[in-house]
Amino acid sequence: MLQVLVRHPDGQIEERPWGSDLHELLQDPHSCVWVGLDGEPQDRVEAVGRQFGLHPVTIEDLLHRNQRPKLEEFDGYVFVVVHGLKPMQGDEVSTEEFDIALGRNWILSAHDGSNELIKRVCDQVVAAPKALDSGPSFILYRISDLLVDSYFPALEELGEEIDVLEDDVVQRPTKERLHRIFALKRLLVNLRKLVSPQREVYNALSRRDYPYIDPKSAAYFRDLHDHLIRANEIVESYRDLVSNLLDIYLATISNRLNEVMRRLTMIATIFMPLGFITGFFGMNFTGIPYGWNWLLGGAILAVAIVPLAMLIWFLRRGWIGDSDR
Repeated sequence: MLQVLVRHPDGQIEERPWGSDLHELLQDPHSCVWVGLDGEPQDRVEAVGRQFGLHPVTIEDLLHRNQRPKLEEFDGYVFVVVHGLKPMQGDEVSTEEFDIALGRNWILSAHDGSNELIKRVCDQVVAAPKALDSGPSFILYRISDLLVDSYFPALEELGEEIDVLEDDVVQRPTKERLHRIFALKRLLVNLRKLVSPQREVYNALSRRDYPYIDPKSAAYFRDLHDHLIRANEIVESYRDLVSNLLDIYLATISNRLNEVMRRLTMIATIFMPLGFITGFFGMNFTGIPYGWNWLLGGAILAVAIVPLAMLIWFLRRGWIGDSDR
């Protein structure tokens, strides 16, 4: 769907179909034109790009929307690629990419996702047309604001999962939870690759280095930059937590292995004298008085008393804890 939103010099805003009068509107410095491309075919995208005088590199990026967040300046406009974060589904980071070219009195946006965000921005622009007095950079801000806000619900959901996983790893460190830890590490690496460069984009927009960005919008872009700094800090803290989860998993496995080995060692130590007693009387020598009945009773008594005495000794030495008892 190709959408054209025009703000006239008298402050009126209208939606109109794509037409030949677009060139005249672009030449009017007092009007503001917003053209939105949503799933348009390649030939239409190329035609729109040429009419706006976009560089072939920019048109190529519009046709192949798989770009990292970036900001590029060309003759007559700036080109911005920003991403919004969709709700987490599985172990993959799902984003919604917006490619935006911004001129002095026009803005061209392209995306292949849901047009719900664009509709919300359109409603905001129609409800507050005076906001466009600062130029099309306000539209860029409103789109960016909704995209940046999409990070925090997903990050909050991810934080809750990490908290639950931390308790599960301590109580029961299974292989499935180890695999989940590695999956979270990969997911956070991808989030970092997304948030970090996008933070630099809005930092550049807030520095007032571009003539097509109204100076009044710098404060808004600075606010977005602060939000992305916060999101980046959350991602970094989650990475530390997940790394600690891996350490906790390995430490828990090691402690449980040591506990098992300690218990097996105690059992082997208890049975060691019993093996000596039974082995001694099992030797086939004629000199041993097997005919004495009291010797059999004494051996049975020793077999019963020695383990009990060793257990009491272990308890007094503190070698057996409450869990062993």
